Amino acid sequence: MREFRIETRKTLAEHSHRMNVIEATIASLKADVGILLSSVPVMNERPDNLEARVAALETRS
Repeated sequence: MREFRIETRKTLAEHSHRMNVIEATIASLKADVGILLSSVPVMNERPDNLEARVAALETRS
């Protein structure tokens, strides 16, 4: 019984670590996608609005 508990703790720790890695990866991907989406011009938007967005993006870089 004791060996079973030790093995269970070890397995849970491994899964917990994997879940933390997955959550960190998802957070990183969300941040990257957010940056990409904020840099893509919107279709049918007025040209002057697009120029303002491009200028704002250039000042960020």
